[in-house]
Amino acid sequence: MSLLSTVPLLLAMGQYSQASDAASPAKQASQQGSPALQDSLPGFLQGSLQDSFQKLFVMGMLTLEQRDYKASIIIFYEMLKRTDSPRVKLELARALFLDRQFNAAKALFQEVLFEQDVPWAVKQNIRLYLNQIDNDIGYVKFDISFISDSNPENFTSNEEVNIAGQTFKVVQPLGDREVKGLRLNMNSGLPVSADARTQALLNVSFTDFAGSEFDRLVAGIGIISSFELLPKIKAKAGVEYSGKNGKKQYDFSYLSVFYTPSIVDQFSFRHEMRVGKLQVDGASHLDADVYRVASVFTSPLKNGIFLDGGVTVEKSIAREDPYSYDEGVLSLGLDLPVSDWGVNLSAALGVRLYADVDPFFGERRRDTNQKLGFLLSHKKINAYGYKPEVGVTYEKNDSSLAFFEYDKVSLVFSFKESY
Repeated sequence: MSLLSTVPLLLAMGQYSQASDAASPAKQASQQGSPALQDSLPGFLQGSLQDSFQKLFVMGMLTLEQRDYKASIIIFYEMLKRTDSPRVKLELARALFLDRQFNAAKALFQEVLFEQDVPWAVKQNIRLYLNQIDNDIGYVKFDISFISDSNPENFTSNEEVNIAGQTFKVVQPLGDREVKGLRLNMNSGLPVSADARTQALLNVSFTDFAGSEFDRLVAGIGIISSFELLPKIKAKAGVEYSGKNGKKQYDFSYLSVFYTPSIVDQFSFRHEMRVGKLQVDGASHLDADVYRVASVFTSPLKNGIFLDGGVTVEKSIAREDPYSYDEGVLSLGLDLPVSDWGVNLSAALGVRLYADVDPFFGERRRDTNQKLGFLLSHKKINAYGYKPEVGVTYEKNDSSLAFFEYDKVSLVFSFKESY
């Protein structure tokens, strides 16, 4: 459906609606308060105008699916003259977002975000859009975290290990103990093209553990581009650097291609293919070519619950075969409202199989890694754009080589700049 084909209907709707505006049940409903968003057609449409409004809403959704964004914008703007429905605002915001009218889209998304009756899952999805808008128009975000790590070096939890057929007692290093510290993060992006389709990225994370040698710096620079003729594709190139206690650990350069199957529903599914090169300082036998395929999804469920997850498959071809591996990771998360609190539960299971017998231990290594996470935030606490979060993560690694088995508990209390 083209923009021109919608004009006669809009004019007819405008004339009919203006004549009935004073007595319109839809108008009265908007004055009494906006209803919650639903997956079906909006329930705010009642009385003699219900069928006409529903048809107009369907038309707006069809033009959105057909990527006639300007027609969708006109339709939903026309509907907002008759109703204050957050559902209509949300679809208009999405149309504006897809038409790259980012500032107007951001204002509407934020308006819906602050509605009282909007389900938690819908609000979480809106936050994804707002973060993406920040990426497109440029941003600098900071967060600070107080953290505790019970096993910073992932040192084995076994008292004895087998090396080349002989059993040895494990002596835990004196420095390997629970550590506490402060983590500072800065994430930023800056458009470098006139149409804002290309952005330069800079991310820095510094962790300072009090009185320990585990201070960590991770920094990354990159550039990401989208393409007008290929709206489902984005490409990103970047380099990541890691240092520990002032010394370089590794650098990792990569090229990623992202594919979004549904442009209208940006975050329902997203896929990534990545090719990278790892260079480990002082351990060239660990240098590797890394290939990764990943799929992530988000989905609102009933009762305000928000589900997300992903599958990642990675192949690392190291300079020496015993350190090459194939890995698969499955992750799931639930974001759910409990009164005025937001609770996030997460779980991940990964399996890594190494390509050859380890020359030191005399056996082939196979790891199974499990992670469980709990994150708590309050819906109404937001000071100057920063939200406090409290979380705990438990990680356990089982291995065919006892030396690589460990478990750990990490605690975090963060102030994050977010919506």
